[in-house]
Amino acid sequence: MAVASSADRIKVVANLQKIGLPVESWDAVVTGELVEYKKPAPDIFLLAAQTLGVTPRECVVVEDAANGIQAAKQAGMRCIGVAHTLPAKHLQSADVVREKISDVRMSDLAPGLSLTESKEER
Repeated sequence: MAVASSADRIKVVANLQKIGLPVESWDAVVTGELVEYKKPAPDIFLLAAQTLGVTPRECVVVEDAANGIQAAKQAGMRCIGVAHTLPAKHLQSADVVREKISDVRMSDLAPGLSLTESKEER
């Protein structure tokens, strides 16, 4: 699991610390200074996939911004839009749009898998 942010590493590290998910919690942290072109270019997501050793098709991006959704789609990745900072109508190019992160379901992340969702996941 990776964080891919166009922000500088110092800001990303501070934000992750603040929410209790420090850099050490992630398999990869890819920040803006590691790529030539930032979102909406797909570079940051492609580098995250490469760092994880997976193909873009195996990735799911959770995004709250239109530029991030555009970048994920250009990278060939599934994208879940979360209407945290923008209204849902601005995120419609995502594969799925949810109002908040807690609304994201396992079936959003891995559609087509024969997983039995618990009542809590529905």
